[in-house]
Amino acid sequence: MKNNGEELLLNDNTENKEAKVQKEIFEIDVRLQEIDAILERYEDILYEKEEEILSPEEVENLVIEYRELKRKKKELSKSLKNSKWDVMPLWMAFYAVFQFVFSFYLLQSVICLRFAVWLSELIFKVWVPDLWFFYVLIFLLPFLSLLASLIILLKIKNKEKKKMFAIIYIIHGIETIITVVYLLVKVLA
Repeated sequence: MKNNGEELLLNDNTENKEAKVQKEIFEIDVRLQEIDAILERYEDILYEKEEEILSPEEVENLVIEYRELKRKKKELSKSLKNSKWDVMPLWMAFYAVFQFVFSFYLLQSVICLRFAVWLSELIFKVWVPDLWFFYVLIFLLPFLSLLASLIILLKIKNKEKKKMFAIIYIIHGIETIITVVYLLVKVLA
């Protein structure tokens, strides 16, 4: 529950920041339109009646303000653009790297075989099972790894994060299938 509350607060804070930025961009747009209207009116009156309703300093100040507001609006617009990498949580990136390394077939096959030998030595002291049990132990780690990833995938509520983690899960699954095939060939050969 605490994690859900923290995630909701984080989402609310993000939405509040985005709303503030959107409001600021809107205010800048309004001011830009005002300046544009003032300058256009100035140019029209200057062209038609050859009267200056604004001093050259005022015109220059308005042009400078217009450029500043345009630059500020551009910076604020850039801050709103979020790529998928910006949305991806740090824990998910670490988990993906860990699973990609751990699921690499050469590394995982060595770990699985050593784990199976170690666990079977412990179990053989208490009970003497058949050879099939050793094969089950060999494939236990890849299965548990996929199961853990599946549980994490099912627990994620945010749709975008779920899509990202689904991609990680699919790649992890493909790596695990390659590892299982490699282990089958290695063990049965």
